[in-house]
Amino acid sequence: MEFSEKALVLRVGRFREIDAWVRLFSPSRGVYTAFAFGGCRSRRRFCGCLDVFNHVHFKVRSGRTYHTLLEGQLVNGHATLRTTPGRLGMAVNCLKFCEAVEVAPPGARAAHDLLLATLAALSGESEPPRLFPLYFRARVSCDQGFFPSLAACHHCGAACVDLPGAVFHVEEGRFLCPACHLPGRGTFVRLGRETVALLEAVRHTGPEAWAGCDPSPTAAGEFSRLLDRFVAYHLGLSWEHGTFVKN
Repeated sequence: MEFSEKALVLRVGRFREIDAWVRLFSPSRGVYTAFAFGGCRSRRRFCGCLDVFNHVHFKVRSGRTYHTLLEGQLVNGHATLRTTPGRLGMAVNCLKFCEAVEVAPPGARAAHDLLLATLAALSGESEPPRLFPLYFRARVSCDQGFFPSLAACHHCGAACVDLPGAVFHVEEGRFLCPACHLPGRGTFVRLGRETVALLEAVRHTGPEAWAGCDPSPTAAGEFSRLLDRFVAYHLGLSWEHGTFVKN
């Protein structure tokens, strides 16, 4: 069976002398691997296509055990991302997170479109905020149903954004107001009003608006601790030595 679709190139590797394997992110299939036989030398079928960050319209043959890339046409190479090390590092972090999460096909389109919007925003920003990759992780976690809303206490329903001293119970994935937070076992992350508002803003806006988020050092620290601990516990992923590893 043959099909055509646009997909984002996440990784490329070589096997044998002239062949390549390509890790792709598709809005209909999620993350999958395909082989480009002769792709390392072909200038006609894959001209400028087989590079990380490229958005490519591929023609694919689907077999019983693997996919074969027949040809590709470059849609967007996101060349600006490669001009600044800091910008490039943020983009790589976002790509690797999408690959590591292994988004299922039902949620693939939302994650794929968010990733493309993120790369576009990173390309356009002169100085992207340092928390940009964390904003991306938070939004993916929210969109895929992993991360709950922080609009209200999960026990009594009080609007926690109006109550100082709220906490998030990492293992239970519950947000608790001060009245419902009782000392107990587990990992608790304190969330001030600014941190709660920041997460809700990231949840309801797109990457093009994240540069406008300017949290205080305290809120930035709380936000970072919350995302790192939540992703490590519930998604089983930690950022180590330039990649996400399974815990």
